[in-house]
Amino acid sequence: ELWKAFLGFMNGKAPQTILTDQNMCLKEAVALELPMTKHALCIWMIVGKFPSWFNAVLGERYNEWKTEFFRIYNLESIEDFELGWMEMVNSFGLHANRHIANLYGLRLLWALPFLRTHFFAGMTTNGQSKSINAFIQRFLSAQTRLAHFVEQVCYLFYYWPIAIYL
Repeated sequence: ELWKAFLGFMNGKAPQTILTDQNMCLKEAVALELPMTKHALCIWMIVGKFPSWFNAVLGERYNEWKTEFFRIYNLESIEDFELGWMEMVNSFGLHANRHIANLYGLRLLWALPFLRTHFFAGMTTNGQSKSINAFIQRFLSAQTRLAHFVEQVCYLFYYWPIAIYL
């Protein structure tokens, strides 16, 4: 039902790309319901978890690691990414870290070298994602059901053109 509402909002056309959080149920649903859509994970949602995942583990080296992570994230080639990732894991002693293992396992969904052939309208950059998030947060809280959120957005876009002329 939710996917029908989403596709209705999109005039029946599935998006070429979609960014979500790391919810694996959502990952499976996108693959099942939108098989021709490229699914990716939103980097700013991943990065938002870094302090709780890595601050205690890395201590004083946390900021150094984060800088290295973003350098690797922005590399051009898949080969450079793979080599950089291995060097980062070795340099920071993160071989046994479950979050590093999970991120690496999902790299096809978030690392730019694997996504460069897909269009994301600038949404793979942190700043653009944060501005969209700020906009969405005006309509969404932790208690908001997704169906209610879709209704609010549909209402907004239905009446927004009228509001521009008022």
